[in-house]
Amino acid sequence: MASTTVWLVVGLIVGLVIGIAIGYAVMPPKVVTITKYVNVTTPVTTTTTTVSTAPFAVGAAGTLKFAFTDILNVMQSMYPSITIAPAMFKGSGEVAHTEATTQQFSVVASADTTTIPSVLFPNYTNYEIAFGITQMVIIVNLNTTAGQEVYQLWKQAQSYPLMSAQYNETWQKIWQIIALNPSTVVGVSNPFTDPSGYQAQCVVKLAGLAFFNNASYLYDAIYGNPSKYMMRNTEIDLLTLMASGQVDFILSAYMSNAIPQTQTYHNTVFITLPPFINLGDLDYVNYYHQVSVTWTENGVTKTFTCNPVVYTITIPFQAPNKQAAEYFLLLLYSPIGQKILKENGIQPIVPGIVYGNYSAVPNVIKPFVAPLSQYPQYASIFPSQG
Repeated sequence: MASTTVWLVVGLIVGLVIGIAIGYAVMPPKVVTITKYVNVTTPVTTTTTTVSTAPFAVGAAGTLKFAFTDILNVMQSMYPSITIAPAMFKGSGEVAHTEATTQQFSVVASADTTTIPSVLFPNYTNYEIAFGITQMVIIVNLNTTAGQEVYQLWKQAQSYPLMSAQYNETWQKIWQIIALNPSTVVGVSNPFTDPSGYQAQCVVKLAGLAFFNNASYLYDAIYGNPSKYMMRNTEIDLLTLMASGQVDFILSAYMSNAIPQTQTYHNTVFITLPPFINLGDLDYVNYYHQVSVTWTENGVTKTFTCNPVVYTITIPFQAPNKQAAEYFLLLLYSPIGQKILKENGIQPIVPGIVYGNYSAVPNVIKPFVAPLSQYPQYASIFPSQG
């Protein structure tokens, strides 16, 4: 694409000027007063170092497909000697279990903070870096009357002050159509295979709490009625259900995939949600924690904490090409990579927050990250360490 070419040229030029002095310098992370998001100015640096001939493969949450594919395209242009194997974009749980079984990935990325630690710690990796946050949205099928009604109501809600009487009444009507109307069907992903599955459940509970003073009200109406929802292993599989007219709304949707997908699928749009229910605002962490969800499947029961939708990444111990993995992370934190993330609905977290063994993070990455101990206010969104 033309835009990618422009980014590449800009990155290469800037890298030639100041990249050598900055890009690979080994220095302690510079963490000043806590800033949720800041722009990165450090360029990615090209190098003539011989790259490993082992294939470089990415295993990542399905909603990272669009952003990571763009970054991989830039990486291939900058490092043509690297053999980039086909990436696996599936549910975070499926990706993590695949790595535990095959050790085939040089980079593993998840759409929550718990999957990598629960599946891959301590045998396959011992740290993860929180590098971005997105928000839950609802994809709407405009080919249905219910979808058109919800979309019009949503547009009305945008003109009302947050939490005003009109705002709340409008959102009540929206959720009544989505959850309480027996003729509408929603698409959701499986909580055991994809974080968006339980994150959608969190949204529904938070909406019930916010607009009906009952966290179980909407949740029971949807998940207590098997004819009300259609479930797939990952949220990226749900668009085919909508395209065939089988679902009116997709609840397991991130802005990071809704942006490109609604551009591709005719007559679909996405609606944003209030910040106190969209799992996309670190300022509402304590509010999100008011609810949790429990899901049982095939005799197994799991309880999930409702946290912000934070993307994390790690380089496994047995990464076939660790050098290429470092290049990928450097690209992720370069101006090009940060721009790609934002354009795909992912707000960068800079410095990246390292959960687990900070000393295991490659030295060339440390200028862009900081240990969780420097961000104690966000400790609750990661698994308990004790």
